[in-house]
Amino acid sequence: MTFTEYLNTDLDNSDLIFEYYLQYLSNLSSKEFPYEEQIQLKATSTKFINCIDNLSYVVKEKKEKYFDLINAIVEDVKMNRRRKDKSKILLFLLGKNGNIIPKIKDDFEELYSQTLEFIGDASNMRHYRYDNLKLNGFFQPENSNKQQVKQLILDAIELIEKDTTISDKVKKQIIEYLQRVIKKLDNQYINWSSVIGCIKETIIVLGALGGFVGGITPLVLAKEKLEETSTVIEKTSININYKTINETFNIQNVERLEQLNNTIFQLEQNNTNLLEE
Repeated sequence: MTFTEYLNTDLDNSDLIFEYYLQYLSNLSSKEFPYEEQIQLKATSTKFINCIDNLSYVVKEKKEKYFDLINAIVEDVKMNRRRKDKSKILLFLLGKNGNIIPKIKDDFEELYSQTLEFIGDASNMRHYRYDNLKLNGFFQPENSNKQQVKQLILDAIELIEKDTTISDKVKKQIIEYLQRVIKKLDNQYINWSSVIGCIKETIIVLGALGGFVGGITPLVLAKEKLEETSTVIEKTSININYKTINETFNIQNVERLEQLNNTIFQLEQNNTNLLEE
């Protein structure tokens, strides 16, 4: 992943952000904090903290302390570079004060330790953030057909683009909102509760807009496309097997229902036979 790709990575894709950031810090340390690479430190760490904020709450003081360490390292690396440009005689006269690397290493060690703590806390919160309603394995949205859902959203966007009843400003807001949903679906870990909620919210908005305008407009057709996503998710995320049925339903009532269905089916068959006779 390039630096630009890292900065453009969706905040929900925390694993990629964590992996890149830790690798960046490791490289920075192993190379003795080269000036050329520390230039990216502020932007890289800001992206990391934004990702942490997206997953969990970090108190203001903790963030301030973290960025204080970042700023201290950046300034010390700059100072170290300036000192390297000085003559050897001047460096000799400066003695120990001429070597600032130990201080940078101490600050960096504290920074790295705090980074791991942030990741640990955020990972614990992610368990709750991505904890979808699963009903003992009966509902498994991670098995949903993502590509089909994405295609339906893209179809809806195309229809919204064709609509002439709403302003370009409103159209842009709806389209960008749906594009963010598509981006969520591209993440390694998908918050399906958020995805489904965003789609439902857009359906409500499109329904209200379409109802106000009246008639069969592209907005109404776009709403129908989004409604199809619910059907896709339902059909591809429900896990039917003996274990889930046994743990999800009151098995006695299920058996009674099955017996009733069989009785109804038998009666219908008998009626059909009587008519034929």
